[in-house]
Amino acid sequence: MTEKGNQVPNASDSARFVRDAERSLMGIVMLMSLTAGFSLSLGKSGKLVGPEVAYCFASSVPFALAHLLFAAGRFEGDEVLLPLAGAAVVMGYPAVYRLRPDLGVRQLAFIWLGVAIMIPLVVLQSRRKLEGMGHLALGGSIALLVLTLVAGEERGGARSWLFVGDMGFQPSEVAKIACILAGADGLSKLFTADPGTKARARASEIWGCAEARRIILMWGAVMLLTVAQRDVGTAMVIYISCVAMAYAATGNRVMALVSAGIGACAVIVAGQVFPHIGVRFSSWLNPWADATGSGYQMAQSFYALASGGIFGRGYGCGSPWLIPAAVTDMLFSATGEEIGLCGTLGLIAIYFLLVGHGYSCARRASSRYCALAAVGAANIIAVQTFVIIGGNLGVLPLTGVTLPLASYGGTSMVTSLAIVGILLGSTRRPLAASGGGPN
Repeated sequence: MTEKGNQVPNASDSARFVRDAERSLMGIVMLMSLTAGFSLSLGKSGKLVGPEVAYCFASSVPFALAHLLFAAGRFEGDEVLLPLAGAAVVMGYPAVYRLRPDLGVRQLAFIWLGVAIMIPLVVLQSRRKLEGMGHLALGGSIALLVLTLVAGEERGGARSWLFVGDMGFQPSEVAKIACILAGADGLSKLFTADPGTKARARASEIWGCAEARRIILMWGAVMLLTVAQRDVGTAMVIYISCVAMAYAATGNRVMALVSAGIGACAVIVAGQVFPHIGVRFSSWLNPWADATGSGYQMAQSFYALASGGIFGRGYGCGSPWLIPAAVTDMLFSATGEEIGLCGTLGLIAIYFLLVGHGYSCARRASSRYCALAAVGAANIIAVQTFVIIGGNLGVLPLTGVTLPLASYGGTSMVTSLAIVGILLGSTRRPLAASGGGPN
């Protein structure tokens, strides 16, 4: 019997103050945001403290608040994913605010909204409340895509925007989440072997199952509708991610290779059918043939990255406004001019760690459903990051997709943070829900 003032904390009390690693990493993220703010303020106005400091710091605050909520709620999920997502956000935000302060203010609102949506998704996914809702979400996404095809607005060559009054969003972004949830739900019920086993499913077994056919047909409907909107970049991201998720569930290499071949042929056909895709291919193959016309964007991207050198010109000291779509498609190049090779390698490392850790968490997931959901979420981030950075570097043609968590865009930012929420919620159940341990 201990005295009242010297009681030993029980396991429940100590669990309330876990997530020490996440707390330390979040401190680094907040320091990064302050450093970027001071640097941007000095570069733009020559003053150490300006409004840039407050806005850049505010981009990290919602992640710190999310950490405090997770710690207070005794959530025992992964402690690295949230700080990595926050780091990607605070590295991209200064470029958006620096180029367009008005968009920077809006982007800050999108970041806070995205984190506000991410937190309940973490809770719902960790308690597996989203399981069984995937097909409903996918059906709703298909309906929105059809509506966009009929009544949507065209931007950048793609008819992918749906407006409600003055508020616009891209249903194809929402469809990414629906594809993840529906795929994880259906495939986890079809193929019940533990994650990481060597079990393989034959193609006849896959197509012979009604549930598998339904998932494939619904995935196909999403991709066809997205292509019909001429949003080929998003369709490619969804296609590759779904194929990778199916391979993770079935282990069928032949199916994966055949699907990869079909995807490659579809991209070639799209380049012939849609004029704006053909122009992007031409400017990718030789941007210098028309460096003041169709190749201007790629040429300016190369100039910006080259002028950044090893350490960059410093926030506020470059000329990123010369790059068309600098805050969206070309944010990597616009940022690279001011943070240099070292900074861009750091940004790539953040995405590499985020995706790699996501796959690692999938292998340790407490259920087949959570494992496949984590794989799907990591796939989306991995494919989209590779496609857009590859496009900025000239390794791939430009696709019109944004850099997850960094580029400007309301739907893109909210969707990316929601995907991080699904990934984080798939890592482990909260202590209160799991009785102190995993399932």
